Amino acid sequence: MDTIYSVLIVDDSTVNRSYLHYILDEEGYEVWEAPSGEACLAMVQKQRPMLILLDVVMGGIDGFETLRHLKADPAMAWTPVIMLTSMDDQQSKIKAFELGAVDYIVKSANPAEIKARIRVHIRLSMANRDLLQSKIESLGQIKAAQQALLLQPKDLPDAHFSVYYQSLHEAGGDFYEVEQLAEDIYFYMIVDVAGHDVKTSFITPAVKVLLKQFSNPTYTMEEAFGYLGDILTQTVCQDTYLTAAALKINRRSRKAIYLTAGHPPILYIPTKGTIQQLQTKNPPVAMLEGVQYHTETLDIAPGDRFILCTDGLLEFHDPKTGKTKSWVDSLSLLEQFADELKNTDLPSLPQELVNKFALLGQSDDDKAVLVTEV
Repeated sequence: MDTIYSVLIVDDSTVNRSYLHYILDEEGYEVWEAPSGEACLAMVQKQRPMLILLDVVMGGIDGFETLRHLKADPAMAWTPVIMLTSMDDQQSKIKAFELGAVDYIVKSANPAEIKARIRVHIRLSMANRDLLQSKIESLGQIKAAQQALLLQPKDLPDAHFSVYYQSLHEAGGDFYEVEQLAEDIYFYMIVDVAGHDVKTSFITPAVKVLLKQFSNPTYTMEEAFGYLGDILTQTVCQDTYLTAAALKINRRSRKAIYLTAGHPPILYIPTKGTIQQLQTKNPPVAMLEGVQYHTETLDIAPGDRFILCTDGLLEFHDPKTGKTKSWVDSLSLLEQFADELKNTDLPSLPQELVNKFALLGQSDDDKAVLVTEV
């Protein structure tokens, strides 16, 4: 038998432990005993019971305090705990449930009731664990599928880009896209979807399919974003939206067209001159229908660089001040590193940016950084 149906009895009374041990042993459970709350907490560090029967009134730390410690331990938080007591007062029951107990048994209960309650809660616990494991596996598959959709620099070397991508959630809210529109004409976009739930994962392929449809010379960038926003609003983005920064580089005409939609600016690093923040006033995509998006055009030269990133890179908690730095502060900080941004090897630059901000503070959001060079 692979599954060990183990029950831990925590009670400072030898008589009570022996009685419960006897009736559970009859049912085929593997029964463990702990004579105190302290002994219980030490025992669960070495072996994990399937269910705990926990006495309320004990010497040392009582059952309520023991329960509080158990629920604070991530490894034990989902283990069902049934409180045992000789008291039948409402206040004690409420306190037990508030601390995370799943049930409350008065010690005078007959053996059949005790066995029935234990059976029910072990079944529920096993069902919850199976459901959780299934969800974890499904989300893992979704995450793998999302990342498989992300183009790598080696897949399109003539696009001259490098990228850093890290999803802190199973269903990542950030992603990027690179498309070749024509010879020497490339499109780059970075996106931050509001939320990190399973629904978020469906937006990545939807946006990619739509971009394929609209990424051609018959659509301007303004038109493409207008259609993209309207379609997403009516389909997968009915209760969410996405921010985006997009860039189209024409290496033949040496022109760049850019657009931001509720997103941090694109950082433009010319080979000559000062760093510029490129931003257009557009609302997030799929927040409203019928939006007319606006772009700007820029003259560019060989060697110029552009950095597109999500706010997961730029917004972080500063441990020195205890405050969260906004992307406005962070972009100003980046401008101080102009020489590094110009001279660092293109493949290394996204990781260098992530490392630099990691030294400044902690971010708990997805991160996507895309750098391209003309």
